Amino acid sequence: MKLHLGCGTRYLEGYVNVDFPAAEHTVQAGLQADLYADITALSYPAGSVEEVRLHHVFEHFSRPVALALLCRWRDWLAPGGRLRIETPDLMASARLLASPFRSYDKKQQVIRHLFGSHEARWAIHWDGWYRERFAVTLRALGYREPRFRRNRWGPLRNIEVFAEKGPQSFAVEDYAAAVRSLLVPSTVRVRTVRREVPEGSEARMLEVWMDLWRAAYEGRVAESG
Repeated sequence: MKLHLGCGTRYLEGYVNVDFPAAEHTVQAGLQADLYADITALSYPAGSVEEVRLHHVFEHFSRPVALALLCRWRDWLAPGGRLRIETPDLMASARLLASPFRSYDKKQQVIRHLFGSHEARWAIHWDGWYRERFAVTLRALGYREPRFRRNRWGPLRNIEVFAEKGPQSFAVEDYAAAVRSLLVPSTVRVRTVRREVPEGSEARMLEVWMDLWRAAYEGRVAESG
């Protein structure tokens, strides 16, 4: 079985195409899905999925939930199973925004691409992804051989990552340790560049993120994506 999550109007033969029902959409017409569901609520047996594929969906999930989904998808994947994700390329987009040679109009299109279209409750981008972040994240969570492809459409810049499920066996606490190491860099540590452990409210923030991650990994929290 191969999953195409957040398919919209792009129906892929040979995949189980999944999206929200039409009532959740405001401007998209001609939705074609085999299954209408919240992506965060899906559940499949371990090792039963050959490929998980998403195009411009992953950025719709918050930091802890995105990491939880990567863990859940890895559980579903068969040995050597494939992951394919496309998102806006944060770094390439940032270079366009910083360029003095890009017009205001073009920059506004880039900002919309990064932060979402906002015409529906799910049409908000919670986070930004780029090559290094994908590589570090996927390797930490037991994916191997990440490969990348970039594409563009007008002023919009995208990045696509391809990876495989690695041979390691991950229990929930293995995932938790890896996720914690991935979340620490998102805490603010201002006293010294050498400080590696968050303190005060940032330490509490980290624990809230971990609680959100664990709830999403265990399927106890659904978040629109």
